[in-house]
Parts: sequence; structure tokens; C-alpha cells
Amino acid sequence: MRIYHSPRRDPRDLQLYGPRLKIKIGHPLLGPVNKSRFTTADALIDTGAQRTILAPEAIQKVGLSKIDETTLIRVGGEVKAEVYAASLQFPLSGFGAIEMIAVPCSELPPLFRCLIGRDVLSRWIFTYDGPVGAWELREEGGRPWVEPPEGMDPDIWGE
Repeated sequence: MRIYHSPRRDPRDLQLYGPRLKIKIGHPLLGPVNKSRFTTADALIDTGAQRTILAPEAIQKVGLSKIDETTLIRVGGEVKAEVYAASLQFPLSGFGAIEMIAVPCSELPPLFRCLIGRDVLSRWIFTYDGPVGAWELREEGGRPWVEPPEGMDPDIWGE
């Protein structure tokens, strides 16, 4: 089991800015794509978000490929969003990479280039300790993860 503890900061930091960590965003790690083009970004863990979302700046910096379109339901209503193929790595935690994930693109608060939603959080155990001002992530297996194609039964994907 791998455990990542939040950096020690002022306890009010967690309340003000939320749980955040550094990630690396790049092209899918599967197939003949330019794998050397990554960008490091600040990500906010958002338990209210169903899907992980990237900011337009992160997508442009890496040059990700558009694969679909979707509608996001968010505070203030619905918005149309383009969907991109990406990989996510978690360099400070040692957690397994997500080799391919479909991520919508949407404007985010200026402090973050990524919201980590429940699609990624479902891999981990997330603990939020408000009184102490700390949080942690635990990863049991640490295996790379590939998002199943739309309509594919996730129980048989990768078996």
C-alpha cells in the first residue's frame, strides 16, 4: 500500500484552498504518440466532481487530441465541453499512472489546471482531516489504469 500525506502547511490552508497536489499531464501512454510532452500542474481534489477535468491551458500546452464532446453539469447549469485523451501521473506520491483517460476541458479557477473527480478518486482511499488541516491518499494496488471504452463493461475490461 502506498500512502501520500498532504504537505504540512498552515491548518487553515486546507479550508481555504482545499486538498491539492502536483500532477503530470501528457499524451496517452498507449500507442505511438509523443510521450515526452508532459506538463506539471496543480490539481484540486474535488469529491463533488463526477469526472476529472482539465483547463484549456493544460490541454494546449501538451497538445492533446480531441476525441469527443460532452455536456458537463456544474454549478450554474450545463456547459458543452470538448473531451481529450490524456494520461495522468502523480510524481510526488509514487501512485500508478493512469495510462489513458478521457477528460473534458473546461475553465477552472486560476489556482488549478485540473480537478480530480470521482473517476480518479475511485482508485484511492481519501481521508480529509479538517481539525488538523491535513489529508491523505492511499493506493492499494498501484497498477496502471486505463479507462474502459464507452459502453464497455468495466468488470471485464483488462481481464
